[in-house]
Amino acid sequence: MFGVSRWEGTGASVAGGLLAAVLGTALHGHVAYVGSTAVPAGAVAALLLAGAVSVWCGLWARNILAAALCGGTAYVVVALIASSPKTLILTGTTGGTILPVAVAGNMWLFGLAVASVLSVAVCAVVLRRSARADTR
Repeated sequence: MFGVSRWEGTGASVAGGLLAAVLGTALHGHVAYVGSTAVPAGAVAALLLAGAVSVWCGLWARNILAAALCGGTAYVVVALIASSPKTLILTGTTGGTILPVAVAGNMWLFGLAVASVLSVAVCAVVLRRSARADTR
């Protein structure tokens, strides 16, 4: 049976969360255009990346808490980056038009919490099935 120590799982989860936060923050602002419609492709890709890293950590450590720690670390880092006075956060404009990059930023910031919870749920299902298969 494959397993890792508690410290290895913790270290990998924190490192994965840091990596997902930094790479996702760099990626989330990319906006694709289909005709004249803006699609926040970078935010979607950043959320998929963060979710995949969190699931990988949980499955590698065979512990749903590792997935939660990875997602939580990513969220705390993104929140710290977003709260910095040097960070450019666009929440919209006064003209009533919401900039596509502002939509992407909101998707990244708030979607990361959803992606983290979903990754824990995915790990729980996969690890439960794996445990059932091991007992047979």
